[in-house]
Amino acid sequence: QHTIIRTIDDPLDDTQKSEHTNKDRNSNKNQITNYQYIKYWKPQGVICTTDRSIRHNILEELEYDGYFPPHRVFPVGRLDKDTSGLILITSDGRLPNSVLRGQAKQPKTYQVKVDKKLRLDDLDHLRNGVVITTYAQRDKQKKMLTAPTLPSIVQQTGINSLEITIFEGRNRQIRKMLEALGYTVVMLHRVEFMKIALKPLEKEGDWVELNLEEMRMIDELIA
Repeated sequence: QHTIIRTIDDPLDDTQKSEHTNKDRNSNKNQITNYQYIKYWKPQGVICTTDRSIRHNILEELEYDGYFPPHRVFPVGRLDKDTSGLILITSDGRLPNSVLRGQAKQPKTYQVKVDKKLRLDDLDHLRNGVVITTYAQRDKQKKMLTAPTLPSIVQQTGINSLEITIFEGRNRQIRKMLEALGYTVVMLHRVEFMKIALKPLEKEGDWVELNLEEMRMIDELIA
């Protein structure tokens, strides 16, 4: 069974929690409590699409994991099918525009495991930027971009594992960065996005409403 965490850090009962949370949130000018915001531990194999005709789409998985929102929701950005970890789910269409486009793109942190021992000079390449080719859909046309990645924060965590924070969102970026250096990614797991952490979620399929501090960060980004 999956854990449904409804609040994080206060001792109030469910009714009091709802009243207390809504009172605090409704004081801000964006009235963000009109929208749904949760973070979800996406399992590997789930597809970040709202098209219910596609098997293993994220909406059906959320329902399987006990989330039945009153409004239409969608993921903020995407994780590819083989990547697990943190993804935000919302009904607020302002949020993707605020955090994913232009200069406002937010940091994303991943745990990565590759198929062989990491070389120190390759870690430096990852930090400084690696030339990769990616494709983006713009104005109904597929456009190719071959260019170095932006500098990243990289920390080696094991012989064949690392943690990396990137500041852009090119398609399959981390996999392609490591492939360009001769590695194959065998595990990719996101643990943080726009300074919102995967914790306190404990396992795949878990979800939780954003807490007050996280909602304040959302409000600042949207403002």
